[in-house]
Amino acid sequence: MGDPVPTPRVYQFGVFTLDARTGELTHNGNKTPLREQPLKLLLALLEQPGELVTREELVTRLWPSRTFVDVDRGLNKAVNHLREVLGDSAEQPVFVETLPRKGYRFVAPVTNDTREVEPALAPPDEKPPRPSFRHWLAFSGLAVSALVLVALTNVGGVRSWLTRRFYPQPHIASLAVLPLENLSHDTEQEYFADGLTDELITSLAKLSGVRVISRTSVMRYKGTQKSVADIGRELDVDAIVEGTVMRSGNRARITAQLIQVSTDMHLWAESYERDVSEILDLQGKVAGDIAREVNVMVRPLEKAQIVNPQAYGLYLKGRYHFYQYTSRGWQQSIDYFRQAIDADPNFALAYSGLADSYIVAGAYGVFPSREAFNQGKSAANKALQIDQNLAGAHYALGTAYAWYDWDWRNADHEFQRALELDPNDSIGRNWYGGYLSLIGKHSQAVDEHERARQLDPYSLIVNTNLARALYWAGRYDEAVAQAKKTLQIDPKFSIALFWLEGSLRHKGMFKEAVALRQAVTPDEAQDIERTFKSRGFQPLLRGSGETFKKAGALVEAARCYAQVGEKQEALTLLEDCYEQRCSSMATLKAEPDFEALQQEPRFQELLRKMGLL
Repeated sequence: MGDPVPTPRVYQFGVFTLDARTGELTHNGNKTPLREQPLKLLLALLEQPGELVTREELVTRLWPSRTFVDVDRGLNKAVNHLREVLGDSAEQPVFVETLPRKGYRFVAPVTNDTREVEPALAPPDEKPPRPSFRHWLAFSGLAVSALVLVALTNVGGVRSWLTRRFYPQPHIASLAVLPLENLSHDTEQEYFADGLTDELITSLAKLSGVRVISRTSVMRYKGTQKSVADIGRELDVDAIVEGTVMRSGNRARITAQLIQVSTDMHLWAESYERDVSEILDLQGKVAGDIAREVNVMVRPLEKAQIVNPQAYGLYLKGRYHFYQYTSRGWQQSIDYFRQAIDADPNFALAYSGLADSYIVAGAYGVFPSREAFNQGKSAANKALQIDQNLAGAHYALGTAYAWYDWDWRNADHEFQRALELDPNDSIGRNWYGGYLSLIGKHSQAVDEHERARQLDPYSLIVNTNLARALYWAGRYDEAVAQAKKTLQIDPKFSIALFWLEGSLRHKGMFKEAVALRQAVTPDEAQDIERTFKSRGFQPLLRGSGETFKKAGALVEAARCYAQVGEKQEALTLLEDCYEQRCSSMATLKAEPDFEALQQEPRFQELLRKMGLL
């Protein structure tokens, strides 16, 4: 019998080295933290490079004891974390390739060694020749002169190399892209600068593998006089990207620089000029350059993405109006996205923007939910027919499946795919957190909303929906605190006031809830106070139920009737709403106001029909 094949001790791939015995992963000589499950996953893939490792094999490897765990979600999280550490991309994998519904494959070249890694030593009997002092002095003088010359001119990027070689590479785990300054001095071009900022954020979020602050939170710094250090501290980031954009006709020029917050050091700067039709490729180029500077591996775009300049301009206008977060803004964004599609019927981003607009506008009652979600789904599906790797379209489709179709399985599938493609999409994570609340996974939902808040700390809707998730989870003290934090950003944000009032009510703080109602509706303040003092809080709830019922908000009316003990009326309203496919029926399992109905057979039947049991 032959000698057994030795087990490799050390694997090397790209700029990484993994010591299988100690579990230490190093990157260019620096240790890179790796959690237990992703480490096991990486070892399983490295043992069979270039070969399919099935999901079943990985599940057995990662959870051999068959502990009670959601293995599909756990495996997806392990893969996502491994990709973050390696700076890898699901859509353009350098290391880990996904084979849909089958498993994963390690695609990079791998070398391994069964021996201990030791520093190479010169043979004891051999000594390198010593140059004479005269030779050394002459050579060093020439070398220093040459280095000074090329460093001053940055020939071949030598100055950048020297900086990296002789100064420690800063650790950057988070960054923010400040609004690009419009140098065109034309207010009509503001949409172009703002839209380009948004698209650069989106590109960086996909490529860099670091936490990237979302658009809503950075736009508040547009035109600010605050220093980079102050902005960095407020956003809690390690680095800031700032720059300018100037458009003249169909040409666009972008300058960008990367600044370390703690030292105010300019780590990188560059300028680019392209035709507007190549603007997507330009964004990818800028994002890739910055990503490399923060020491994350990025695979270059395989080909330039050419778009119709007219269509792209209309698309940027659509995004500009979408982020106004008003009924008129969403209606205008839909108009611009449709014009962009007319100009270029194969422009996937325009369909994805259209899907976002319809779904958000439907959620806020700008359009009837049936029309809005059908239009949103249609647009998202069209976007994915053109480009399967658009994370935003997957997030939108998952939201439509959850809130309108009550198709929880397909919703989860779309959200998981979106998370693989772009884990830094704050609105997408916000929608995913809402889905988790609807199906009763409250702890996970709160975690997702908190991740969204970290990505977009000043977004009103992201902060508000974190309060909503805490309310749905029955964590009323935390919900009150979070709603108040949101109101510090905008004291009149009505949705945050709504969840604050609900949380106060469930805490039994009726006096405070009444005071809040009075502040929101000052014209009715005296009537509210009179009713509360003479008859208590229940009549106020019943009055709200009647108002909601007349307005056609049946689920909201049912919540009020359930709270005042009129269960049969609440159930009848919910059954009517089920037949009408009201989107808010999706909250049936999550909403604490319906706890009084939980044991009712009619309520149980509704949960069963909706797939929530």
